[in-house]
Amino acid sequence: MAASDIERVLTVFEGIGSRHPELAVKFIDSAKYKQHNPQAAGDIDGVRTWINHLPRMKSPLQTIRAFQDGPYILTHSKGDLLGEKVFFEIFKMEEGLIVEQWIFSEKAAPAANKSGHTQTDGPTEPKNLADTEKNKSIVRDYYQTVHIAGDHSKIPQYVSADTIRHELGVSDGLAAFLRDLEAIQGHRTIDEIKFVLGQGDLVFVAAKGTHEGAPCVYIDLYRVADGKMAEHWGFPQSIPPQKEWKNKNGIL
Repeated sequence: MAASDIERVLTVFEGIGSRHPELAVKFIDSAKYKQHNPQAAGDIDGVRTWINHLPRMKSPLQTIRAFQDGPYILTHSKGDLLGEKVFFEIFKMEEGLIVEQWIFSEKAAPAANKSGHTQTDGPTEPKNLADTEKNKSIVRDYYQTVHIAGDHSKIPQYVSADTIRHELGVSDGLAAFLRDLEAIQGHRTIDEIKFVLGQGDLVFVAAKGTHEGAPCVYIDLYRVADGKMAEHWGFPQSIPPQKEWKNKNGIL
């Protein structure tokens, strides 16, 4: 049986974890591939070079969640790559091969947050697959209304009162979320949605903005239940200065 697109993507992770560059690039289109990680060269040789510069000790990556939306695969994983990290990655597929890749990461926390949740625990499989487009629309409307237009009065329409939060240092619940959001207002902007990907009750958003005036990417995964966001994983990631980029493809 032919491998699925998700299985092909997971082969990349297997190759990285085993320090086997040729396995990692097995399902990458050498002619079309574009890498958006600013810390690596932007083509297939950049993948090989990056793996060859990793410590030789093998460090398997654990995939927590993976789903497909059209030509895109979204993965949520964790592992030790130059330190313990949590990753979200987007892969674009064409005819069974990876032609484009985006990588976002943050350091893994040593302990759970105030409500006892880690950066990756919680439901792993998408449910209610027939609701995919409806749930994507709910999350996109929320992002446009609350984060881009700044209308916080509408938040209770979109976020469950007992929403579960996996970010570092936070507590569950709408009231805690409102307090935290108020505290960071004036320190950040979210300006443009670049991706909304989903399957069933899981919806992923990647957006560009700023934090303390510096360019930033906002990465969010939501679980939608009963028309509201009931659970959230994610983090902001700063964008390094362009003079430090190893490719010109842009982080997002």
